[in-house]
Parts: sequence; structure tokens; C-alpha cells
Amino acid sequence: MTDSGALDQPQPSEDGRLVQRTLNGDQTAFETLVRRYERLVFRIAGGFLRDRGEVEDIAQDAFLRAYEALPRFRIGSPFAPWIAQIATRLCYDRLRKMARRDVTWEDLSPAERQTAEALVHEPAHEHPAATRDLAERLLATVSPRDRQVLILSEAMGYSAAETAKVLGCTALAARLRLHRAKRAVREAAAHLLKGMGETS
Repeated sequence: MTDSGALDQPQPSEDGRLVQRTLNGDQTAFETLVRRYERLVFRIAGGFLRDRGEVEDIAQDAFLRAYEALPRFRIGSPFAPWIAQIATRLCYDRLRKMARRDVTWEDLSPAERQTAEALVHEPAHEHPAATRDLAERLLATVSPRDRQVLILSEAMGYSAAETAKVLGCTALAARLRLHRAKRAVREAAAHLLKGMGETS
């Protein structure tokens, strides 16, 4: 994905030339790659992490890891899925180190409570009424592995095939992981509703 294209938008020849120039010592070539894909990396990191400083750290680390791994990059392959995979793995590792936060019914606004109720009663469907804050609250309660596939599929809008490229699995495995992740979010919303009943 470039700033405006899809993840699998073909640009392998141009990106490959930039990679080769970087390997030959041309630092401006890698700077071009950074400018081309920094928006993608920031979007991925921003989907996983709320703190701007952490997002910037992940982005910088992703490009540093990419630079160090360039000798292993297969010239002719698209660069976007490769850098997206690096960024996603870094986010996943960061989330594993962060304590999962429990969300209580009292933490939610009236609009978020209404959305939580809708989430429980709309299994396996999109939830257009969900607010970003509630989505982030619920995502914070599920495992990093589930959050990873939800961010790519729901927040980033990747197809199963695109998600599979980033996660390094088959499209079927990506769909199964997404189904499980959505179920985890519904269960988190149901837990909130249970909390409502206990406090009413």
C-alpha cells in the first residue's frame, strides 16, 4: 500500500531499484522509500497504539529494522507488505509487553454503552455505530494476536489476502483469526453488559 493505493498495488520494480541503490550506498534512495511508506507505517502503528510517542517510536524502529534487513529483501517483491509486516510485528511485540486493561461499565459514556449493547447483538457483522474510543477500549481487553488481525482487517481495511501477506499466513487462516478476534470483542462487550446488570 502506498499513501493512496492498496497493499498489493504493484510497484516492485521501482521499489526494487531503490532498495538496490540503497544497498549500493545511496542513502537518499532509502529516504525515498521512507517517504513513500511512512504514512502506511504510521497508520498501522496508530491502529495498535494510542500514544503518539509510541507510534513514532514504532515507525522509526520499523524503518530501522527494514534498513538493517535490506540485504534479505527479495528484489522484485513489493515493498509495502514487507514493511507492513515489520511494523505489525513490532506493534504486536509492544502490545504483549503492555498489561491488558480491564474496562468497566462505569468507564463508558452513554453513547459507548449503547454501542456495547449493539456489538453483542450483531455477531460477525460490521459495527458502524461503534465509536473509536469504545473500539479502542474493547481492543485493549483482547489479546495482542486478536488485536493484530482486527486492526489490519477492520481499521486498515485489508482484505483476507492482504492481511495474510502481512501476517505470513494463508488467507483462510487470516479469515479464521478474524472470526475469532471478532468473537473476542463481542465477549468483551458482553462482559461490559454483565457489569451493567451487576451495578444496576
